[in-house]
Amino acid sequence: MNKQVITPEEEFKTLTKLFFLFGFGIMSWIPRFPDIKDRLGLTNGQFGSIISLGNVGAFISLLTVGHIVHKLGSYKVLIASTWALYVGFILLANISSSLIFIPVNILVGFSISAFHISLNSQAFDSQTRAINPIIVKLHGIWALGAVSTGVVSGLLIGRVSAAIQLNIVYLLVFLLTIKYVNKLRSISLPPQLEDDHYSIKQVFASLRFDHLIAGGMIFAIFLEISMGDWSNIFAREYLKIEGGLITLPYIFFMSALIVGRLNISKIITRVPINRAANIGSVIGGTFFFIGVLASILFGDTHQYLAFGIFSFGCLMAGLGTSFITPSFFNAASARSEFPSAVVIGQVGLINNFLIFGGKWVIAWTAQFTSLAVALLIPAVMALSVPLFSKALLSGNAKGQADE
Repeated sequence: MNKQVITPEEEFKTLTKLFFLFGFGIMSWIPRFPDIKDRLGLTNGQFGSIISLGNVGAFISLLTVGHIVHKLGSYKVLIASTWALYVGFILLANISSSLIFIPVNILVGFSISAFHISLNSQAFDSQTRAINPIIVKLHGIWALGAVSTGVVSGLLIGRVSAAIQLNIVYLLVFLLTIKYVNKLRSISLPPQLEDDHYSIKQVFASLRFDHLIAGGMIFAIFLEISMGDWSNIFAREYLKIEGGLITLPYIFFMSALIVGRLNISKIITRVPINRAANIGSVIGGTFFFIGVLASILFGDTHQYLAFGIFSFGCLMAGLGTSFITPSFFNAASARSEFPSAVVIGQVGLINNFLIFGGKWVIAWTAQFTSLAVALLIPAVMALSVPLFSKALLSGNAKGQADE
């Protein structure tokens, strides 16, 4: 076994690289959704439904992988999920049949959640040895990877085919991810062989529905999910914007997300975390609502004015909601007696079920009304986050944020 010593500084730097690559890799195909949708020959409702089926794989993963990590350790799960993830993504980049696309998408959904659980479990373990909290910052680095891929796609759309771009990206991200996972091997979470956490009966018996955590996370994160799934399609098909410019709202949103997450410590020194979440969600939800409303009112006659207002609304939405989801993530761990890998899986399992239903609502609202009307839904959800924010002050959650 590799016994190479890694310092805390090297450990944090390696984690930041893995979070960046994770964001860059899994979000690379999102700016190319319009191309993938056209290649598959699907309507908005059909495409949104097929994309949401990735949540089926995620559901299975979230039900089991947290317990697998606890029993086998994080290293084996990170390696296996990396292989499955990028082989699956390369297939998705080249498939033109929706019947083949569906099972591969389910495999990718499983692999994303498996990698997410094992990587965040490793990060929580690192946080226990760190002087300052790192989870929110690492999620900011993930967002930096996500916005970087949006910039790359914006430059390449119309110049390079989606398949060529994605094949190159996925190969490079795969090789680098394997390299950095191996670097963490010596301090990876060890197997807990004496504990029997992988019984399916025990998986269900250990489930706890924390309505404040589940509600807060789903209402906060759905704006981010909707931006990823629909912002480029909205710009191209609803506002009739052409070329790489369609990625601008997504880039604005993710850039603001990065700024907010990397500056969380400055925010909570001035305002308690629950009040900051209330203010941020109202600002984010309001500006996004205004951006979509402007698109409805002016999209036909002044498309670039509407596009500009929508893009600015996305910027403010990203800034306002940036730190809320990872803060609920921290609170979930603080409010539970289970190991972090199990908590991540349980919280994700519940939210995955809610996200699956929400994606279908968005997709078929877009199909039967318009995509603009559908995007008003996540705006209203963001405005409702204050109903759940008191969970952020529970147990050790406040302490984790305030340090």
